Amino acid sequence: MSARRRFAILAPCGVRPAGVMALTMALTAVQAQSPNGGQPLRSTVPKIGETTLGSVTTQHTISGGPAEVAAAVSPEPPSAAPAPIPAPAAQAVWQGNPIPVALKVDAERRIDFPEPIADLDIPQTVARPSRIVLSPTGQLHWLAREPFAPVRVLATAVGGTLYQLDVSAQAEGAAPERLTLHDPVLEATADAKANAPTDHARLEAAAGALIPDFLQPGGAGAKGQGRADYAALARFALAHYTGPARLIPKLEATPVAVRPFDVRDWVRLPVASLTIRPLQQWKAGHLHVTALGVYNGGSMAIPFEPKALRGRLLFAAALHPTLEPAGSGHNGTVWAVVTAQPFNQAVIPHATPLVLNQ
Repeated sequence: MSARRRFAILAPCGVRPAGVMALTMALTAVQAQSPNGGQPLRSTVPKIGETTLGSVTTQHTISGGPAEVAAAVSPEPPSAAPAPIPAPAAQAVWQGNPIPVALKVDAERRIDFPEPIADLDIPQTVARPSRIVLSPTGQLHWLAREPFAPVRVLATAVGGTLYQLDVSAQAEGAAPERLTLHDPVLEATADAKANAPTDHARLEAAAGALIPDFLQPGGAGAKGQGRADYAALARFALAHYTGPARLIPKLEATPVAVRPFDVRDWVRLPVASLTIRPLQQWKAGHLHVTALGVYNGGSMAIPFEPKALRGRLLFAAALHPTLEPAGSGHNGTVWAVVTAQPFNQAVIPHATPLVLNQ
């Protein structure tokens, strides 16, 4: 029943059964020769919500592990462009003499100065037939359009140096290479700045230069005592007259009696207006330190000069470097003197002197 209905649908009006049978046999032969093996043809258009395999199937087969697969599907990195090779440069050292610069017509040459140029003086006879460009960093690009004889070109740098060039142009010959000028003075200055100490080191060096020689560390003292120990003893004695007792350095020192003395016995300075009296003496180990009160009663300032003190002295320091005139309010100070024996024995008349810093 269904086959006939199909034939009825395929058979147009007015076709006889014999024609229909022939058409059916032709269709059967075509189906037998189809690539589907006789299966009914299907549409290749995907239905709604359906994904075709052809849209996700790769054209190449990849075999191997995950590393090979990842390497195969990862994009290839772009090849790096080769770095430009700098053009060779001729070298010239500035020593105060004019430097010859040769140009070739219609070939630009570059001249590199050691520093930026503030002013460039070129004769008009060669400036007109030339193209000249000066960069802010000191690169001069010169293109000569016609030959000319050597002319003097003056280039004044921002640092004040006047560079002199003898520039000429010729029509024949090879194009000259780039020219680089070197200034030994600038290079030495740059090296000095690069190797200069830091601000902290510079301040430390400046402060060390202000310390008197007899206070400089590193010298040997009496019986193995270094000058740093002398300074500690002097600091201990002066601290008794500069602030509260809690600021006095901790030092194992024993008070020792000291007697008054004649100033003329051990001071080479003019002593008519100078008054010196012992304040206190201590013994620390085998060394003695004595605090002396010094007053200036004259009208002239008196600087502290340790080499003017006579006696067997090892070290001397002053609370103030200068005694101002009487009435100034700053005419008194304290000296600290370090000796190997008690102070009165170190400064007795006719004692063998021990000049400080020797």
